[in-house]
Amino acid sequence: MSLHRRSMLLGAASLMSRPVLADDRVFLSYTQSELDRAYDQSAWAPNAATVIARYGTDSARLRATVPPRTLRYGQTEAESLDVFAPPNPGRVPIHVFIHGGAWTGLSKNDASAPAANFIDTGAIYIALGFANIPAVRLPEMVEQCRRALIWIGANAASFGGNADAIHLSGHSSGGHLAAMMAVTDWAARGAPADLIKSTLLMSGIYELYPVMLSSRRNYLKLTPDEAAALSPLRHMHQLRAPVAVTVGDQESPEFKRQMVDMADVLAGQGMLRQRVMLFNQTHFEVAEQLGRPDAPVGRLALAMMGLV
Repeated sequence: MSLHRRSMLLGAASLMSRPVLADDRVFLSYTQSELDRAYDQSAWAPNAATVIARYGTDSARLRATVPPRTLRYGQTEAESLDVFAPPNPGRVPIHVFIHGGAWTGLSKNDASAPAANFIDTGAIYIALGFANIPAVRLPEMVEQCRRALIWIGANAASFGGNADAIHLSGHSSGGHLAAMMAVTDWAARGAPADLIKSTLLMSGIYELYPVMLSSRRNYLKLTPDEAAALSPLRHMHQLRAPVAVTVGDQESPEFKRQMVDMADVLAGQGMLRQRVMLFNQTHFEVAEQLGRPDAPVGRLALAMMGLV
């Protein structure tokens, strides 16, 4: 076992076995109410409802102009994806986006708007669909996303995509899911080990230990072993492609800390493409940047695909 992997595992074990502090702190310097607030992004973004509503309206407007092909990758209706392609694509790069929503809300229908940024440069954009909590638990959400990416790789040619140029992004809880995809052992699942060529993580969660100390534990309902298995920072030895990480400067302190921790580990592994603190951006506004070629996130996504 490598020194880096041993250190990560020892650190993970230390986190999971850490006792509740003697005073009213439950994690780092947080009291319970402070930690709950640190994992509630709406407390830090007064415009949350307005921006989230914009996801849906902007996405509907895009679909009216550029109708996608909706394809099924799994057995249930939720296991489907929307493919937005330029005219007459021929083995073009693919960008797959995993939406957020605290693992409980939103859908691929709220994730269409960024498509224009990619089709305008000759690439395919895929808005990934999957079931949310409580219809499924988080372990099954992760498995659905894995099945989707394997399906995309196997079927890319059928919609004009290049299976050797699949790139990934995710926002918020989708950032967590995207990070889990980035550290998946694809070869063990019968797919190319380098199935994902790059990953862009936006305002995600990468270690679930403090999350499970917060009020989110009430709906996540994970065992300690599940929380460890679903914490991307515990599995960085399986990373095969570069990763960029972003967060808004107006986000909660915990989301900022998680971004810094992920970026530091990536840098130590030589796998950090870029870390970006977005000026004057709330958590929910960060996702909107993906669809803007004039915004840092939109430009970065295209650059990671070699399109600019």
